[in-house]
Amino acid sequence: MKEPSKSNVRGRTFIFGAIFIVIICAIVSYSELVASRGGSVDSVLLGASQMPPAAIGMLLAIIAGNYIIRKFAPRMKLRPPELAAIYVMMMIGAVVPSFGLTAQLLPALVGGNYYANPQNNWRQLLFQYIPKWMVPFDPAGPDKQEVSRMYYEGLKYGESIPWDKWITPLIAWTIFAMLLFWLMACIATILRKQWVENEKLAFPLAQLPVEMMSKGSFFEGKGRKLMWIGALIPFLFHGMNGLHNIVPNLPQIQTAIILNHYVVTKPWTDMLYTPITITFSVLGFAYLLPLDVAFSMWFFPLFFRGQDLIGSFLGYQFEGMPLYPTRLYSGYQSIGAAFAVCISIIWFARPHLKIVWRRIKGLEPASIDSNEIMSYRAAFIGILISFTLLVTWCFMAGMSLLVSFLVMFVFVFIIVVLMSRCVAEIGLLMAQGAFRPIDVWAIGSSRSSMGVSNLAPLAIISAALIRDPRTLMPIFLDGMKISDGTELHRKKLGVSMLIAIPIAVISAYIMHLLISYKYGAITLNTWFYQSIPQLHLQEAQQIIQNRQGFDYRGPVWFGVGLIFTSFLYFMRSRFWWWPFHPLGYAAGTWWPLTIWWSVFFVGWLLKSRIIKYGGIKLFNMLRPFFLGLIFGEFFTAFMWAMLKAIFGWTPPSIPLT
Repeated sequence: MKEPSKSNVRGRTFIFGAIFIVIICAIVSYSELVASRGGSVDSVLLGASQMPPAAIGMLLAIIAGNYIIRKFAPRMKLRPPELAAIYVMMMIGAVVPSFGLTAQLLPALVGGNYYANPQNNWRQLLFQYIPKWMVPFDPAGPDKQEVSRMYYEGLKYGESIPWDKWITPLIAWTIFAMLLFWLMACIATILRKQWVENEKLAFPLAQLPVEMMSKGSFFEGKGRKLMWIGALIPFLFHGMNGLHNIVPNLPQIQTAIILNHYVVTKPWTDMLYTPITITFSVLGFAYLLPLDVAFSMWFFPLFFRGQDLIGSFLGYQFEGMPLYPTRLYSGYQSIGAAFAVCISIIWFARPHLKIVWRRIKGLEPASIDSNEIMSYRAAFIGILISFTLLVTWCFMAGMSLLVSFLVMFVFVFIIVVLMSRCVAEIGLLMAQGAFRPIDVWAIGSSRSSMGVSNLAPLAIISAALIRDPRTLMPIFLDGMKISDGTELHRKKLGVSMLIAIPIAVISAYIMHLLISYKYGAITLNTWFYQSIPQLHLQEAQQIIQNRQGFDYRGPVWFGVGLIFTSFLYFMRSRFWWWPFHPLGYAAGTWWPLTIWWSVFFVGWLLKSRIIKYGGIKLFNMLRPFFLGLIFGEFFTAFMWAMLKAIFGWTPPSIPLT
């Protein structure tokens, strides 16, 4: 592949990108905190997916402006590489103020003090083990201190935001976040060539933005009519539901049917939550996947439902996975599958990793990594330094060295790598797993054996970053894939990321604090401000007080998941017709596939029939239509979020998260 010119991105690109980051941060912060106050309305969570609707909406606005500018001032228009750099910066700007960092971090730091009371006894039980520099309140002080009271109830007349209370913890957590993002960028650099060029993963989330930023006009050209027809379907569908919310006499179309509501006898009543949903964008992504991947995305969620039915027949006592909407036995199968998948990633990448190692030692020419965002040697050193410093940070927070190492290793090299693989190969909009490092610890020992000195700070870290990590590594990898389709030099891509992250973090901090103290967090999004700060502290409290012993079911089901996933890889490597993809098993119990399994089924069915009767020619001809479904739903979500913010109109339910 021809290496793109390093000069194809001008300085103005980064200036525009920085401006758009601030705008995106403001839009996402307001829509996800204020516009969804009192609940979590799916359509206004503009930064909650790995392809943020806010970034797609802004990209369309930029492209429209570019289309107009080219008529009057052709030299001023942004070229595809510049659009790509700006888009990646906007994705970072959308994810950071959402689940990527701020929306979970800030409530986790202050919520514990606000919700502490004599009944839960968090102050005596947990807070004495949380260092003062880690949170804005005094861990040794009383419940509902002024910093948390004002945060949750809003500022009274004459009061001002206590910025001084936040400076130290925000600096500490910014160091943690920057080290984490640096570590992710280093890992992504080493994995990019293997996933993009050697394995040729689909990268579904990168395909629409590349089409939008291609050299031809997005508004004209071959296949654009089909694309606009596809975009019109979700626009009209969700538009009708949105108008119903404004004028109740207008008809409404249901976006989900809950199958559990239609079964009233055992064993069916023991089946986990099973909906049939309508999500046009996921249907579009399913069409872009290889058939075996799309098949596995609906087969394995039903496979786990089959386990529910068998367990009910056998009189199995069902127990939930801690803090996740799945069963304990399926959650631990997912852990075993995750370890097997990550081991397979290394195993299949052995030839590439050998070249990487030779380049690190200086035995390969510089051309090997000249078009990466950084050299392999810099990435390797970066992994060692950043991981060591992250473990040290956890150790300074009061956790033991062993637990600190386990937490960071499992989170980064198992959970984040697996989530990134699912985004790159499946196109999961929401990469939410079913386990945390504490669940891995429980494979070999009881949870209470961690001790309160580990459980207390770990509760804050888990709430802020670990339980629902819709983070930046998938965006880094998607950005690298997008650079191929837009001739953006990856060194310039690296610069755009380097600029975007600190601007996004600082902007998100300021906007979230301004919003929270103005409106009072107790009136805003209930998931971010009420659920997240309490769930993990409640869990730590229960572990300490109940002191349950070792649960043998953890290692048993972990072993089942590890062995069965290894079997799936073995069969996949021996028989070309084998339709069961291991990622489907690993992710089959996760929330994203719980809500989207039926959509993947429809996408798989349509694509299999199209390929069978029309071949690859018909598949390519219809591809713009399915890209239009993706674009139309994302644009509609962005549009209704804006209407909610401006006019207060209740948006339709668009299940993107």
